[in-house]
Amino acid sequence: PSQTAVQFHANAVGELTISKGDSGIIEMSFPNFKPEPVSAIPAELIAGLSIAPAEVHLSRQAYFAIYPIEEDVYKVTSNSEVLKALAPYDVVVTAPSNTYDFISRYFWPASGGEEDPVTGSIHAGLAPFWAERLGKDSLHAFQASKRGGELFCRVCGDKVIVAGKAVKYLEGYIEVNV
Repeated sequence: PSQTAVQFHANAVGELTISKGDSGIIEMSFPNFKPEPVSAIPAELIAGLSIAPAEVHLSRQAYFAIYPIEEDVYKVTSNSEVLKALAPYDVVVTAPSNTYDFISRYFWPASGGEEDPVTGSIHAGLAPFWAERLGKDSLHAFQASKRGGELFCRVCGDKVIVAGKAVKYLEGYIEVNV
């Protein structure tokens, strides 16, 4: 059961519902943004990553660089200046994992940053991609940034539930003018 639920609209991902359960786990409900295969891989994607992906997919948010082994995800480096040319798309690198169902890293130079520590929204595409590949709807994921974070994902038709522990970094009030 949920203690607190908030619903809102974010331009990047649409309608979101965020709730905090009794265990303190935060759950976010996203639209399903399963990526589709790309037939023509942009040269900037290949040039912007130190290891060429085995395949590439695209969602409304990012290019998905798919690797066969998790070591590639840990080792890959990105060239932000080159990847900026992919705007408005960012880049997620991902692979199956021996410890988790899959791992990923998310680079967002097209949106003004470098590497995001833990990204809920990109899992709205990663979870359905890996659910189909692995033949299961509940997945355990790890975003392998310097800070890193564990995520628990469920694919529920046109929705993807992404859950995990959150780190509080700000407390305050927001005034919304309507």
